[in-house]
Amino acid sequence: MSTIELGEISSAPEGREPAGSPLNRRLVRQLSLGFAGALCLAVLAGSQVPEPRGVRPVWSVSIAQAQGTTLTRDGVFVHRSANGLASVTAYELSTGTIRWQRAFDSTIGYLQAAEPAGVLLVPTEGHVVELPSVNDGSAFHAEFHRQTIAISMATGAELWRTAGEPYTVSGDTALLTEYTERADLARMRLIRLGDRETIWSRDTPGVSNYTVMPTDRPSRIVTATNSGLITIYAYGTGERVSTGTVPWVKANPDEGYFNDLSGTGDVLVINRSRREVFEMSVYRADTMAELWRAADTNGYAFPCGSALCLNDGRGLIAYDPLTGRRRWRLDGAVNAFQVGPDRLVLGEGLDDGRNQLVDAETGAALGEPAQGTLAWNDAGEGSLLLLRSTVEPPDRTAVVRWDLRTGRQRMLGSVGDMASRPCSSVPGYLACTAGEEYQVIAVR
Repeated sequence: MSTIELGEISSAPEGREPAGSPLNRRLVRQLSLGFAGALCLAVLAGSQVPEPRGVRPVWSVSIAQAQGTTLTRDGVFVHRSANGLASVTAYELSTGTIRWQRAFDSTIGYLQAAEPAGVLLVPTEGHVVELPSVNDGSAFHAEFHRQTIAISMATGAELWRTAGEPYTVSGDTALLTEYTERADLARMRLIRLGDRETIWSRDTPGVSNYTVMPTDRPSRIVTATNSGLITIYAYGTGERVSTGTVPWVKANPDEGYFNDLSGTGDVLVINRSRREVFEMSVYRADTMAELWRAADTNGYAFPCGSALCLNDGRGLIAYDPLTGRRRWRLDGAVNAFQVGPDRLVLGEGLDDGRNQLVDAETGAALGEPAQGTLAWNDAGEGSLLLLRSTVEPPDRTAVVRWDLRTGRQRMLGSVGDMASRPCSSVPGYLACTAGEEYQVIAVR
């Protein structure tokens, strides 16, 4: 029940009007009663019973035969395959009502939702290649898709189809990759999602490693050959930014020999592994000039905010990407997740483990540590949901909202046992996979 404050009402002695008042009391009372009646009518006519605050299960669906689920701000898309055929079912997020169903005449790959464009990208025409192992000649399999079909998220209708499979979706564009019959990268192509028009295309002969950086809002594409020739392109135009040859490990994953590319957009980070011996080099993305390097890093450096983070076995260390200067460290932390432009969550790497929200620039803790498992969401929401097991009653999961600006935690309620389940969230909802059930929970 809400209270409407109309202001402070002054009083005057009985039988006398307030000084300077141009109205008599009877008229004031009549006007007041009329206003109150009109206000009540307006409130009754224009209001609805508010939804209860807290958390409550809304609907669930069996995913026993499902190959994957995709969650958006207003829908859930479930991908199922059987006997070489595939189907996608779209559900309304708020009610679980089936929005549409669509069948495909072949298997399909992982669905990617491009919400700004209202498009669901469906990789089709899967191709499996058997490749020999480096050491003992045993085989392993690589799979890619020759075609992508774009369908409407609202209706399921086909919008267009084109060659390649989606590698990255960013805004109203998608970066598509095409492969040779031996699963080698043959071409990269950036398209507009609205009309599938090609913005730019690049053939990529000899490329063995590639990535985009940063991963959330890419501005650079990096390719590498087996000889260590690095080429960096502008994501939006495909223009070559820089190129250079760097130390490179001959790949042999069976023996722990491989290379890893990552970066922030301004710098390229190359991690090299040789049987548990890790080395790292950092280069300017615009010139490929080496900035600094580190040996015996005990793992891979990765972007965390504007810094580069490295796990040295005892905790996380954040380095300035341009100079290699140590900014801060936090003992006991194993991993770091970017949850905002200047916010990180550092964790122990355990289900229901200890997490700490920190300022990405300084490493300063914000609020108290939070026990639990993060539910993945869009980092731009300003808060995230944390799930943790309850003690009393047991076998329940508390849902906590974690404010990313202040670090404050607010208990919202509890649901069934979800603490160690993979969960994601969008504004107003939490979605979790629990065994063979996909459960949608309203969060208010």
